[in-house]
Amino acid sequence: MIRQGLVLLFIVAATIVGWRLLDGQVEAANVEGPLHGVTYAPWAKDQDPIEAKASGIWSFLRTAFTDAPAPVVKPRKEQIERDFAMLGGKVKYVRTYRTTDGGEVMPEAAAKNGLKLVPGAWIYSANEAKQQFGREASEVNAEETRALIRMANQNPSVERVLVGNENILRWDGQKDLRDPNATSPAQLLREIRNVKRNVKVPVSTAEPWHVWLHYPELAREVDYLAVHILPYWDEKSDETPLEYLKSRIGMLKQAYPNKNIIVTEVGWPSNGASRRSPGSGVVKHATPAEQAKNIRDAVAWLRSQNIEHFVVEAVDQPWKSYDLEGKAGGYWGLWNADRQQKFSWTGAIERFPQWASCAAWSLAAALPLMLFFLWRWRDLGTLGQVSLCGLVALSTSAVVYGGSVAAGSYMLVAEMVGWSVLAFFLVLSLAMALMQALEMAETIWRRRWSREALPAAEMIARQPADRVWPKVSLHLAICNEPPAMVIQTLESLAALDYPDYEVIVIDNNTKDPAVWRPVQDYCASLGERFRFFHFDVMKGFKAGALNYVLTQTAPDAKVIGVIDSDYMVRADWLKALVPYFDDRKIGYVQAPQDHRDWTGDRFKEMLNWEYAGFFDIGMCLRNEYDAIIQHGTMTLVRRDLMEEMGGWATWCITEDTELGLRLMENGYGAMYSRERFGMGLTPDHFAGYKKQRFRWAYGAMQIMKAHAGKMLGSSTKLTLSQKYHFVAGWAPWFADALNLIFTWAGLAWLLAVLLPPLFGIKPVGLPPAEFILPTIGIFVFKLLYSFGLYFDRVKCTFRQSIGASLAGLALTYTVGRAVIYGLATSRLPFMRTPKMDERATLGMALGMARGEAVLAALLWIGAAVLWTNNGVVDPEARLWAVFMIVQSLPYAAAVYLSVVNALEQMRHTRAVFEAAPGPRVVDPSMQPAQ
Repeated sequence: MIRQGLVLLFIVAATIVGWRLLDGQVEAANVEGPLHGVTYAPWAKDQDPIEAKASGIWSFLRTAFTDAPAPVVKPRKEQIERDFAMLGGKVKYVRTYRTTDGGEVMPEAAAKNGLKLVPGAWIYSANEAKQQFGREASEVNAEETRALIRMANQNPSVERVLVGNENILRWDGQKDLRDPNATSPAQLLREIRNVKRNVKVPVSTAEPWHVWLHYPELAREVDYLAVHILPYWDEKSDETPLEYLKSRIGMLKQAYPNKNIIVTEVGWPSNGASRRSPGSGVVKHATPAEQAKNIRDAVAWLRSQNIEHFVVEAVDQPWKSYDLEGKAGGYWGLWNADRQQKFSWTGAIERFPQWASCAAWSLAAALPLMLFFLWRWRDLGTLGQVSLCGLVALSTSAVVYGGSVAAGSYMLVAEMVGWSVLAFFLVLSLAMALMQALEMAETIWRRRWSREALPAAEMIARQPADRVWPKVSLHLAICNEPPAMVIQTLESLAALDYPDYEVIVIDNNTKDPAVWRPVQDYCASLGERFRFFHFDVMKGFKAGALNYVLTQTAPDAKVIGVIDSDYMVRADWLKALVPYFDDRKIGYVQAPQDHRDWTGDRFKEMLNWEYAGFFDIGMCLRNEYDAIIQHGTMTLVRRDLMEEMGGWATWCITEDTELGLRLMENGYGAMYSRERFGMGLTPDHFAGYKKQRFRWAYGAMQIMKAHAGKMLGSSTKLTLSQKYHFVAGWAPWFADALNLIFTWAGLAWLLAVLLPPLFGIKPVGLPPAEFILPTIGIFVFKLLYSFGLYFDRVKCTFRQSIGASLAGLALTYTVGRAVIYGLATSRLPFMRTPKMDERATLGMALGMARGEAVLAALLWIGAAVLWTNNGVVDPEARLWAVFMIVQSLPYAAAVYLSVVNALEQMRHTRAVFEAAPGPRVVDPSMQPAQ
């Protein structure tokens, strides 16, 4: 237990250190005393001023499915009073944007708390007034300016006013909307002159720095320059935020040396998309630490220059994230929407101050799993224990980090649902990855294999000379198989070194006598030990045929063996494995599938080693827990148990696995030998490979649905380990289904990001990076998992292990579809895997992977558009583009595999023709049936 304790201590320490590394201190200028000013919008967390004034179907759709209160048209008086009380003593001036947003309340509240006001009147364009109020702009603007004049004349706390906010900037952006008022600042100038005639305080309008430089006629009309300098939004600049502020102030002073400059907006968001400068690649991050540093530095410098300034803004306005500025728009406040101050104005700034609580939560979630693992697998090697515990802690940390980001974000109900769904799938994906991690740890760092089968030679040598060998009945079901291939199988069966066995061949649903009669004749030539049956029509597919053969089995046969029609078996197969039935608890004995005739063919070589991984890794580990999967070739089953179980299930297209599970549910065990006793043929083309795996995955879903009650309940003799390993065996296939769903959802999401701007509609935001990075990490882990296990267990070269990984990846689309179909439907027709079909062209290859090719192309196109469009200024867009490339790899692997298949078959065909001395005669019996 000392070793386990040290492992646990090491992982706990590493987790704490890892979280601590996310933190760190940032130095910034100290700011003492009250601020000169802040901007203020009076809207509370549950209010939206734009949506409150909007109408129509969009407003209904946006609010109909949330549990928030109905939008409030007016800000709440009590909220304004509380906010001004909060600001009292901390700031001197409060700048506002609209007189109608509580303007009648603010002067009194300001005076009460020792604050001065810089009120603003909002100037609407014709389109804005029509959209928000259904009225003419002149009428709405007149109301705003009258209220502004009244506030300025009646309240001594008002020392200056603003007419309009970023009107030139906004109207310039509306030129495509053909707004007649957007083509010049004439409308704004009329409003400014009107206010100047009626007030005694200085008047200006607020615009970004570059607007003042481009419109000198505007500068001539105002009493001072009210300037917005917000480096976060300027993706063309490579300067630091403070350098940016200094240089823009310098430009304005040079252009207007006699004008008083007041910075009416300076600030930085605490959340939102990072912004990248296309020129230099410099990235500006919207984080709490960056907000604190940049605002403190800016305020300290502006104070040193005696420049009046207003930090934007006092309180976070979540509605801006949805209606105006993207996610960052809601996070510019010095206080959050719950009126909690975000940072201190003096001292060092912490980058991630919540690291300790996050570390505690991640360890609280990880410790029970780690303790269970260390207790249950105490004999595992130290490196294996460290690796698995480390992955558990890393997984829980990823979830906790995502949760911490979500906790600091303002969300609509729809966003909460979206985050919840993403979090659910992330947890599910991490759980599946941990299952694979456990398999890797148990396989690579296992100290001994306790249930490993004896080598054939040793098992045979142990048998007494007078041993009574039970009779074995070998069953071979064929359907439209090339007769020459089946005859090879029969030849190997005739050479078995076993004293008492029979072979029963059943051909079903083969219409052409030229295909099945040569097999019948060859069986007759082998003597009475071999029997042949043919049926033009046989219901129940392979299971139905094998059930019929079971009724024709010799009465004294004790063991039933099943092999596929393309297998050539070793002579010692039965003598090496039948002795395991001496244990009455053993219900079936399984040998691996293996393959021949793949050397010299890159496609078949990849398939061969992909199959080998399952039999050298997964089946060996499952055998340790008596939880192996029965598969319908090279399997031996106790005859009396088969009859007791009612034979093979005709409702299931993987009747072999279903029977094995039924036997285990009734308390019988199984034995697995890793030794190769038979070799068959790999599928000749990619379509056959896909069809075979589709059948296996679909059948697994049939079994899961039919046996779910017993798997989850207690009405079975299955052990907990057996249940776990059956679920763990299906988990990678569920992961493929999730991958396919993610692909479809990701493409739909991409359209929602790229298309709306083309129609002047606000786009959907990108998925949170907190979910993209762990997903990419899971993919990388699976590659390491695959190569690690192949290196340790499968006797192939590194190049061959890469080929095996590509072959497995290429089935993602097929398996994902099979799982989805299997969950949604009950029956699909049995699909045989054709063998010795060597017809292929490049056109056929692309046809065999057309679904995968389409998805890969769409993902590549989407990634390229995202990278070159949104990714120019948004690093997270490029991260998502990378994610889409990663998502495309399984589909690209499928295309690659199908092309390799076609090229190999074309090469073989060409070699045959070049080697032939004369006209080539094709034996019809060797061609697959149509």
